[in-house]
Amino acid sequence: MAASSQLGIKQLLEAEGKAQEIVNKARKDKVALIKQAHDEAEKEVAEYRAKRNKEFEAFSRTHLSGTDMYTKQLAVQTDEQISKASIDIKSHAEEVIDFLLKVVADVKTDYTVETR
Repeated sequence: MAASSQLGIKQLLEAEGKAQEIVNKARKDKVALIKQAHDEAEKEVAEYRAKRNKEFEAFSRTHLSGTDMYTKQLAVQTDEQISKASIDIKSHAEEVIDFLLKVVADVKTDYTVETR
């Protein structure tokens, strides 16, 4: 009987060892799968990031370069309007001065009943 119980214990220990090996192999496989999934996810993220950066750069080139064009066009229009205003001021300066002097010099000293 002692021999059969020793044999049963030995079989249980062997079965436990095999079960532990199976569990360890499953853990290693799980870690390997997780690492593989992580690597694939990083690769996908890097590809997506590169794609979006490329799209953004293309968008920036088309839209921001247009802004520079509009800024230059606005600067040219502003300069034109300033030069036109300067010409108008120079051409009408004498007329304005004459008008102001006339208004200031021609003071009416007549009083009416309403202004007293």
